[in-house]
Amino acid sequence: MRLFQNQVYQRDTHYIRIVRLDRYEVDFKSTTGEPQGDGEITTLKKKEFCRLIKGMTLLEPPAPR
Repeated sequence: MRLFQNQVYQRDTHYIRIVRLDRYEVDFKSTTGEPQGDGEITTLKKKEFCRLIKGMTLLEPPAPR
């Protein structure tokens, strides 16, 4: 699995967006309702983050105009 900055994952109405990606850690924002909404930024080790998003759906980025 390849992780990139600004990827959005969804499960029901729960969204997780990668804010900062490091070699060993991931900062992400967890929101409900809207993918770009306000939420708290959390830091996890990369392995723990992959376990968290297991079973979630990766949303496609919007097409460039």
